[in-house]
Amino acid sequence: MTRRLGFVIVCGSFTLLSAACATKSFVQKQLSETENRVTHLLNATETLLTNRDEAQETKLRETVDRAASSREKVDEVAGLASDAKTRADSAAVAAGDARTRADSAVVAARDTEARLAQRLADRNKYRLWETRVIYFDSDRAEIRSVDIKALEDLAKALRADANAILELQGFTDPRGSDRYNNELARERVEAVVRYLVRHHGIEPRQLRAVTMGKAELGTGDKPSTEALAQARRVDIRLLAPWSSWEDTQAQIDQSDEAGAASPPTSIEADRSAMQKIAPHDALEEDGPGTTWLEIMKTISPQDLGAKD
Repeated sequence: MTRRLGFVIVCGSFTLLSAACATKSFVQKQLSETENRVTHLLNATETLLTNRDEAQETKLRETVDRAASSREKVDEVAGLASDAKTRADSAAVAAGDARTRADSAVVAARDTEARLAQRLADRNKYRLWETRVIYFDSDRAEIRSVDIKALEDLAKALRADANAILELQGFTDPRGSDRYNNELARERVEAVVRYLVRHHGIEPRQLRAVTMGKAELGTGDKPSTEALAQARRVDIRLLAPWSSWEDTQAQIDQSDEAGAASPPTSIEADRSAMQKIAPHDALEEDGPGTTWLEIMKTISPQDLGAKD
């Protein structure tokens, strides 16, 4: 009994050992196969990851290249935008200059229009440029040689400005009748007119003459020889339109700015001195002969030789 039990135990142990050996080989084989599969799987995974990394690296390079290209385009566009802004600023400056010039042109045009309107309004206003007196001998109407130079200067002034005029007022001393003195005063102003027209070619439209007759002496003055000599005269006033005076003033200002130093004539010197006259000193006329109308109002019919 004991032997059988021992035999059974031995046989069981041997069987177990055989099974254990078989299991170990199997396990080793299974482990070897598993290791091979794992190794193959790891190799495949590594290859896949490597390929994936290379693909990602390639894509990253392409992305970097595209970013660099985009940056270059952005810089180019920024440069174009900067150039466009510079041109726009230049255009804005040019437009501002053009507008300034246009505004200046408008102001100049308005100023010119205003000046033309003023010149038109002042067409009948005259300014006194010079006064001269021509004296005559008693009972005579001939021009004396000492007065020729004065008349020549006046003739030059009339030729220089076709719109200038001379006002002539003829007087006599208070001796004699009114009729005689009026006739003598008329002959004296006519002598001056005749001399200017014949010897200097002055147009008659530039000469305005009126006979004043007897010159009134101061109250209480005795008819002395000197007072009588002063009464025998023709008063001459050189007048020019206000616009002509403005033109002459502008020429004088330009000449002063340019430093012109040519010696003025006697007429020009008098004009330069008269430029200080204020505008209200101008003589305004509504038409030819208006100034003389005011003078004629002071002459009575008896002064012209009419009977009471």
